[in-house]
Amino acid sequence: MLFNRNIYQPLCIEVKESLAHGRGVFAKNKILKGSLIEQAPVVFLSHNEKEALRFTKLFHYYFLLGEVEKQAAFCFGYASFYNHSPQANAFYTFSKKKNTINIYAYQTIEAGDEVTINYNGKPADKSEVYFPNPDE
Repeated sequence: MLFNRNIYQPLCIEVKESLAHGRGVFAKNKILKGSLIEQAPVVFLSHNEKEALRFTKLFHYYFLLGEVEKQAAFCFGYASFYNHSPQANAFYTFSKKKNTINIYAYQTIEAGDEVTINYNGKPADKSEVYFPNPDE
């Protein structure tokens, strides 16, 4: 089965214009630290499948799983609209068993605040982030 039959519908967030970068995910209500914000379906991609995205608009919306040349994931729901922050207020995990990405509050997030994740996988990771060239 590609997707879990029970898809969690996030009621506490919405996608709006972001000052950080285009669109972003924002809290509609206060979200308490540790709360599940979103659980979205995922399609895991091999390196070759990821490379096939290079010539599509989807190339800028996948998640890397480890090294740049390894496996990737394409996430549905709002998952591709979370902006990066080196001081993220949320974090994510993947479940290969359920084929989901799970977004959790790393700290309490106030209503109206943008929900951000660290693309390196850890909320306070200050490492440089790999962004594909948007002109490719």
